[in-house]
Amino acid sequence: MNGEHQVAELVWLEPKNLRFFRSKGVLRLTVGEERSYWKVQVYRCFPLTDPDEYISIRDAMNREIGLIRNLSELDSESQKVVKEELERRYLVPIVKRIVSVKERVGMLLWEVETDRGFKRFLTRASQEGVEQPEPHRCVLVDLDGNRYYIPDITALDPISFALLKRWLV
Repeated sequence: MNGEHQVAELVWLEPKNLRFFRSKGVLRLTVGEERSYWKVQVYRCFPLTDPDEYISIRDAMNREIGLIRNLSELDSESQKVVKEELERRYLVPIVKRIVSVKERVGMLLWEVETDRGFKRFLTRASQEGVEQPEPHRCVLVDLDGNRYYIPDITALDPISFALLKRWLV
């Protein structure tokens, strides 16, 4: 490219043409009569400062479809479904203790105590399931995309730390 930089163009989606709904447990999007997307993901661009503004919509391959300026511009049903999805993504249980981790054919069955009670879930036995964004932090991502956060792995009790350490890269 000879030193040139490619700049991605923002694509603003027209809320009146969008319809979000769940089908078989998966978030779907139709854009007017033109397109339909299966298994879309929604992300807040500014989760703390503008939680209902600037929402990124991505396809199943994590490619951005476009942005919504404000959730209030969507129809009430779409707004409800998108808000539920955002709540699921951003309200993350904090893991207090790991009770057990069992390996099953490329999967890990986790039993953990969180700030929201006891949870049991499956992750992939790979970097997709156990992410370490910083040396002392860890995020467990289950098969449905739910996240479980460990803010400081060194603060875990010795048994929990030993169970987790095996799966850290």
